[in-house]
Amino acid sequence: MSLTALLALAALAPVAAQAPDVAGDRPSAHAAAPLETRAPLRIDADAPVRIVGKSDADAYVEARLRPLPAAGADGRGYVVGRYQDADNWYGAGLAWQDAKGRMQIEIVRMQDGRLARLKQFNRAAASDARFYTVRLEMAGNSLTAYLDGERITSVIDGGLAQAGGYGVVAQGAPFEMNVPATGAATDKPARLALARAPQRVQLSVGDAPVSLAVSALGPYRIVAAADAGSNASGNGTASANTSLAVPGYLTPSALQDAAMSAPANGAQTIRFTASVAQPALVAATVADGALVLAPRVAGVTTVTLASPDNPNVQSVLEVRVAAASPARRSDVKLAGAVLPAIGERDVPYDTPLRLRFDQAPVPGESGGAIRVYRVRDGALVDTVRAGGEADLLGYAGQPLRRAVRWQPVAIDGRDAIIHLHSAKLAPGEQYRVTVDEGVLVGAIGGAAFAGVTQQQGWTFHTRAALPPGAQALVVDDDGAADFRTVQGALNYAMQHTARTAPVTVTIRDGRYQELLYLRGKDNLTLRGQSRDGVVIDAVNSDGVNPGSGTAQEARAPGITGGRAVLLIEDADMVTIDGLTLRNSALRAAPTGGQAEALFFNSEGRLIVKNASLFSEQDTVQVRGYSWFYRSLIAGNVDYIWGNNRAALFEDSELRTVGDSGNGKSGGYLLQARTVSAQDKGFMFVNSRLTHGPGPTGNDVPAGATWLARSPGYAATWDHVAFINCRMGPHIAPVGWAGPNARQPAPNPARATATAGWREYGSMDLEGRPLDTSARQFGRVLDAQEARAAYTTRAEFFAGFGGGRGWRPE
Repeated sequence: MSLTALLALAALAPVAAQAPDVAGDRPSAHAAAPLETRAPLRIDADAPVRIVGKSDADAYVEARLRPLPAAGADGRGYVVGRYQDADNWYGAGLAWQDAKGRMQIEIVRMQDGRLARLKQFNRAAASDARFYTVRLEMAGNSLTAYLDGERITSVIDGGLAQAGGYGVVAQGAPFEMNVPATGAATDKPARLALARAPQRVQLSVGDAPVSLAVSALGPYRIVAAADAGSNASGNGTASANTSLAVPGYLTPSALQDAAMSAPANGAQTIRFTASVAQPALVAATVADGALVLAPRVAGVTTVTLASPDNPNVQSVLEVRVAAASPARRSDVKLAGAVLPAIGERDVPYDTPLRLRFDQAPVPGESGGAIRVYRVRDGALVDTVRAGGEADLLGYAGQPLRRAVRWQPVAIDGRDAIIHLHSAKLAPGEQYRVTVDEGVLVGAIGGAAFAGVTQQQGWTFHTRAALPPGAQALVVDDDGAADFRTVQGALNYAMQHTARTAPVTVTIRDGRYQELLYLRGKDNLTLRGQSRDGVVIDAVNSDGVNPGSGTAQEARAPGITGGRAVLLIEDADMVTIDGLTLRNSALRAAPTGGQAEALFFNSEGRLIVKNASLFSEQDTVQVRGYSWFYRSLIAGNVDYIWGNNRAALFEDSELRTVGDSGNGKSGGYLLQARTVSAQDKGFMFVNSRLTHGPGPTGNDVPAGATWLARSPGYAATWDHVAFINCRMGPHIAPVGWAGPNARQPAPNPARATATAGWREYGSMDLEGRPLDTSARQFGRVLDAQEARAAYTTRAEFFAGFGGGRGWRPE
């Protein structure tokens, strides 16, 4: 089946709910059942799995659950599927850490009596004894966990493939659970949540009522369709009219594409109500399908959104109301301490705000805000809170935008840099800035900073709009330029230039602390003034923005913008040249783990040359076709990977850096998931495999790094080859991590000249031939086989565009 069919959007249909037979009869494979609504059951700790009935191998199991008090004991409650016996089953649920106020959403496998945690995702635990709806979805070897209808995490595991029983179990502490329901894996859950936003709202006493968009969407079904064959769009991207055929395994990117389209194409709007746990703190009403919140007094409470037609469809929002903390008059002189300067004109309309302190300021805990008003009518155009925000990257009115959680206030030396929400300022307007007291703690000109009042007159005028169609844009964080941020330039290119028109964004030296998003724009170049001087830097990870990332339409629930610094979707011929892209997330951090610097989520073409890309885990993820030339990619765990077609790395450096979370680990360079046996996969030519200190200073132990490991999928291919590459002493003598390293065997299990794990002409860093006699699970090619594996760029990319080919320069 062609990847274009996988990439195309699913045909979707609403799901008719049907109650499960709790007596244990086999449910229909095509019926999606709501949860049993009778009183929940007590499930005692460490009792045998309570089996309700049997389900198909491809099915979901869902129940509402919550931990019961158990003398402070930590507990785990799981819904169970594919149950064979007490020693063999899958589960998804909550690992509750009461003393820490944390919980983990987990996917687990019990096999031969040993419990393995396949995937974990941390979240703050609520203290209000609420129920959570947990769903385990099993589709082929893909396992997915949902929490309150939100897709949290997924993993691939082929350990237990047979149909079996379904039920519930508790470990360590007792839980309350409803009788679980089951249905077809193609049936997706209803979701009631804030649209394109986190389920946490921050307000201040005195704020005007705020209207929040709500995604109130019923269940839907991904319907299998005939394979539409190869695409004919001409640029290697999927045609919008292609149907999605649903096999036992879909790539994560294809699953994301289907989920992204679900609200627009299949799910029906459902009714909902809003109730407040403490009405004295905040008033909540529903108007025109939105949630309206009006703060009253300071405190923390919850608002429950619930369907009156199905009591099991609900969502609980946390609402924090801060006390009013307006700025007070002080001796601080803002002249020379703020940017844009007071009264400044022709300011780029994507400008951040900057305050310079005597010494590095500290973010305060007042819960106050930075506010920007339009001068001509006094309208409030943006509110930013230092404690964390959500943003929609992209231009105003863009059908699909990238929703992310992000930290809007960054401290850079003596400066506090405040990033406004994307696309909030308009050209040709005058704005006024206020800052509440306590947002930032420090001194300016020897006087304690007490905020910025309206009377202090921090105003500025934005420049006139650039005319449409400009093909040369300049970004500078402080000098004369079209834009202050890279995203500002990308917004312009997406909105005001033709898709195929060439656009070059020149970025002047500076540090740009931002997450980025590009979609639907071809022939765009990001060119830095200097490779080390232009640093695009952010902290993002799977614990902050889960998943690889995809854009969302306006009614999509939650946040799916993903963990990459730069997300590129539906684009062709994108070039990154002469700059540094860094994801500064630490694997050792509580929210650390997977953290791409770059995710090229497109079937088009990508060029990266004379660039540096840094992270720890998953630094570069690519789909489609990509060429990396004279570039540096640094990381330590699967730091080059993806469901790609062909990726060529020439004259580049792959630097394995010390792991902040495990100093003894050397990690893995690659995890290939090439989408078809005929595609080229990942090829490295005349490149250097080096090592160096990681973000916490530790280096990589000798012999501890593997060239690649396999995801263990039967439907993707481990096509990786190193031709005439130099390898440092950190590379393990056996090279490849298969069953010898307790990792899955590659696909294909036996490499050929053009498939699987291969190398030719490997050398040490001084250029001496490397002893590869100890290699396992890979193939050492002879000269003739090496010529079959790689000859020229043009030959390597000959498959692009249905055989049209590509010769990057």
